[in-house]
Amino acid sequence: MTFAFWYTLVLLVGMSVLLVRERIPAEIILFGTLLLLILGKVVTIKEAFSGFSNEGMLTIAMLFIVAGAMHTTGALGQINHLVFGKNRSSVPAKLIRILIPVSAVSAFINNTPVVAVMIPAVRSWTEKFRYSPSKFLIPISYAAILGGMCTLIGTSTNLIVHGLLLENGQQGFGFFEISKIGVPVAVAGLAYILLIGHRLLPDRKEPIVELGEKTREFVIELKVNPEYDYVGKTIEEAG
Repeated sequence: MTFAFWYTLVLLVGMSVLLVRERIPAEIILFGTLLLLILGKVVTIKEAFSGFSNEGMLTIAMLFIVAGAMHTTGALGQINHLVFGKNRSSVPAKLIRILIPVSAVSAFINNTPVVAVMIPAVRSWTEKFRYSPSKFLIPISYAAILGGMCTLIGTSTNLIVHGLLLENGQQGFGFFEISKIGVPVAVAGLAYILLIGHRLLPDRKEPIVELGEKTREFVIELKVNPEYDYVGKTIEEAG
């Protein structure tokens, strides 16, 4: 075993531990690991930063900008009522309204920003209509993944593999080349979520919603400074 092998192994294990603990932002951990690989002469500077010129990675970056613009301008907010609806109906009926559009959009906009934009919208909507967000968040994530399998730009993986093929002199994917496999898989996956999958998910509601269903209860948030004499004490012990 060479030095490069053990050095890289230690870095990967350390990186994984730090990512799991979530004490440091992920982008700092990943970029720091890359710099350490350069300093250890495991990869050259050219190899380390070659990904930034990868066609697939650049496409992903552009798609994040598009999704961010839609969120910032409020364009997504304008269509929320069309996706979620205003009436309170069963969970499967709501999932049909939500998952099909999410899958369709994810086929043409990278699925990661789609899910990132949908999360706050779903949490706000479920709180307003007293639904359990746990019944919707994971299905939306999987719907975006299933939709992303239908076209070339639907998911980061497709774009990265496409870029690597072009870099190595191979013919890349056509835009709808993987659709003949992706679309049937997406339909089967959505059917499973609608018929079975959502029933396996826990029915958890936001604390503020659960309290709202009970009378004469409310939530108050206080910030305790380090100078407070009773830090670490219960409310009763602190008087």
